[in-house]
Amino acid sequence: MEIKDTIALLKSRGYRITPQRVAIIRILRDHEGHPGAEEVFRSAIQVYPNISMATVYNVMEVLEKEGIIRAIAVSKNSRRYDSNVKPHGHFICDNCGRVFDIPMKYYEACMKELPIELTDFEVRSLELIYKGTCSDCKKKPL
Repeated sequence: MEIKDTIALLKSRGYRITPQRVAIIRILRDHEGHPGAEEVFRSAIQVYPNISMATVYNVMEVLEKEGIIRAIAVSKNSRRYDSNVKPHGHFICDNCGRVFDIPMKYYEACMKELPIELTDFEVRSLELIYKGTCSDCKKKPL
């Protein structure tokens, strides 16, 4: 979603548009990976030295609530954020913690063929997360 569209959506839902909020939206849009709140904070503080970690968390919470970003639970105590909210899966490396996108075709295949135990259920979404060791970490000597 473009920044102007994100701002328009937030305005239409009654949120104030602050320079800090716009900066965080821009950081998330421009980030190539799946940043955590701390990483977003480190980038935001370069532009707004007085921004607080609480502001970053609050903005991220609003963006997630409004469906602009999606949180990925990397571990019990760590979340990463994805600005690509279209259906797709993830691979999380247990060693380095990097998060990789898995193409949508695998996600679609999982949604098409649901387990028999879900026959009487209405499935609206699916979180497809693989965990293991990424190719870079596999190459590293023990």
